[in-house]
Amino acid sequence: MGKLEDGNLELSDRQTARIDEIHNAVFEMCKVLTENSDLEWDMYYIGDIADYAANVMCLMGNKVRYPAIVTDGEGKQYIEEYHNGGE
Repeated sequence: MGKLEDGNLELSDRQTARIDEIHNAVFEMCKVLTENSDLEWDMYYIGDIADYAANVMCLMGNKVRYPAIVTDGEGKQYIEEYHNGGE
């Protein structure tokens, strides 16, 4: 878990690039699955599939680097570099 912070956090360029890499890979997989090279980019399904895949990989015992800004129950934000597997 990253350091707790007050205020709004932003992901670094490196972290944002990692998220883009994951989303692009999911989108490419969806085009292969549907055999539709003209499939429309839509974060509605791309985000859900990426989250599901990250959860499955964590359940299988893999470490998944999927940076995210998390807000705790007290409203404080922190950055998690690795997916926590749905905990």
